[in-house]
Amino acid sequence: MSVPPRAKKTLIERVTSSVPLLVTVIIHVILILIAGAFVVQEQILKPKKKFEAAAATESTAQKQIEHRLQVARKSSATASSSTPISANRIYSSAEGALQLPEMPDLPSMGAGGFGGFGSGVDIGAGTGGGMGGVGNTSLGGRGFMSLSFLGMTSQNVSKIVFVLDIGTDLMDIKKGGFLAFGIIREQIMQLVNSLPPSAEFGVVLFETGAYGNRGRVTAYRSELMPANVANKEDFFRWLAPINTDDKRTGIQSAPRSSLVKPKPLPPNAGIDPLFKSPDWAYALHIALEMQPDTVYVITGSQGTTWRRATDAELAKRKRDYDEKVADLKKRGIPDIKAAMDARRAAYAKARSELDAINEKLKAQGKQPLLARVPERIFEKDFQAELAKNGFSIKLDGKGWTDKDGKTIGWVGYVEHANEPFSENYNYISRLQAALVPKRATINVFLFVGPNEQPKGPMENLGKVASRNNGRFELLTTKRLEELKRRAAEANK
Repeated sequence: MSVPPRAKKTLIERVTSSVPLLVTVIIHVILILIAGAFVVQEQILKPKKKFEAAAATESTAQKQIEHRLQVARKSSATASSSTPISANRIYSSAEGALQLPEMPDLPSMGAGGFGGFGSGVDIGAGTGGGMGGVGNTSLGGRGFMSLSFLGMTSQNVSKIVFVLDIGTDLMDIKKGGFLAFGIIREQIMQLVNSLPPSAEFGVVLFETGAYGNRGRVTAYRSELMPANVANKEDFFRWLAPINTDDKRTGIQSAPRSSLVKPKPLPPNAGIDPLFKSPDWAYALHIALEMQPDTVYVITGSQGTTWRRATDAELAKRKRDYDEKVADLKKRGIPDIKAAMDARRAAYAKARSELDAINEKLKAQGKQPLLARVPERIFEKDFQAELAKNGFSIKLDGKGWTDKDGKTIGWVGYVEHANEPFSENYNYISRLQAALVPKRATINVFLFVGPNEQPKGPMENLGKVASRNNGRFELLTTKRLEELKRRAAEANK
C-alpha cells in the first residue's frame, strides 16, 4: 500500500514551528541592547569619578623633613654663589633616621682652654640631611648627596674621607693660630653631623715632618664608617680635643692616636719604592685604601717630594761633610759633636722659655705662639710677635760659636734627594688605579697666611686637584670666618 506525498508547509506553519529559536534570538538581542546602553551611560554620558585619598596625618619625621627642606631653601637663597647648596628631596634609608639624640658634652676651646678665645664645640649627633653650616649636605636619590664644604660643592657623594693637616705649622702665627684650626675642626664635625645613615665617612690626620723625617699619621678608623648616630658621637669625642691645648698638639692630642702606615703596594702598581711623597700625599694613600668616592685634603704646605739618595750621592755627601768639619776646626770649633750638642741644648732652652711665655699669654686670654721647629722662634716675624706681647727670647750660643762670634748651623747630611713636585701627579694616579675601584675625586685646600701668595704651591696643588676631577681652593683665617658668618646668617 503506497503512502501519499506530504503537502508543503505554509508560511505560517514554518514560522510557528521555529518559535523557540525565535524567542531565544529576541532575548539575546534585547540583552545586548541593554548592556550597550549601560556602557554608554556609565562611560560616556556620566562624569568620571575622581578618587581622592584621605588626608594623611603628618608624622614627626615628616615634619622634620619639611623643616629641613625649608632651611635648605633659605640657605640657598641667602648664601653666596661660592657656596651653593642643592635642595633635592630629603629621604632616609632607616626607620626614624631623622631623630636627633642627645650628645655628651665635648671639650671646647673656651675659658677652660685658652682664656676664652677659640671655637667651642656644641653639636648634637643626628642622621638627617642637615643644612645651613659651612659644611652642608642635601640628599638625592640612590643615597648620593650634593655636599658643600668650606665653600666647595661636590656632587654625587656617598663615601667621604677628610685628610687633615693637624701639625703646628698649620697654627703658625703667619696663618692664624689656633682660631683658624678651631673653625676647620668645627666645620668637619658639622658636616659629618649632617650626613644621612646611607653615607660613610673617614678621617686621616697627619703632621708635616721636620729635618727630612716623615711626618706621623693617624686615622679615626682604618675603614669607612656608616654615618649613624653612634659612630657620629664617637667621632665627635675623638676629634673635639685635637689641638685645643698648646701642650698637646698634633697627633699626640688625638685620642687612640696609634700611628698608621700605608699597606704595601703590589709590584705592578708601578711606584718606585724609593720615591717619598709629601706628607699629605702619604696620608692620602691611607685615605684611598678606604675606597672613598670623594676626598678633601687640607694642608698648610705643598710639602717636600724626595727619594732616597743613591750610594754615589751619599758618598759625595760624606766627603762634603768631612770637608765642612775640617773647615770648622779652622774657625775655632774643634769638636763638632760637642758643638751640635750645645746647639741642641740652646734650642731646647728656647723652647722651654716659649712654653713659659705661652702660659702667661693664656692667662691673659691670648693665643699661645707655636713653633714647629725651635729655629722658627728666632725668625724676624716671630721675634716681633714676642716683642709686641712684651717678651723676648735670646739664643744661647755658648759652645757652638766660632772665633768670629757667629753661631754655626746644623752640620750633617741627609739620606734623601729632592725631586720635582710633578712626580706626584703620576704617583697619585697610580695610587688611584691600585687602590680605588672607581677613581676618587680629590679636592685640595691650601691654608695660607693673609700675606702669603705661594704661586708655585698653588699651581702644583691645583694640578693635583684638576687631574683627579676635583677643585683647588686657598683658605685663610679671614675666609674661614666669612664662611662661618654667612652660614650663621643663613640659619637665622
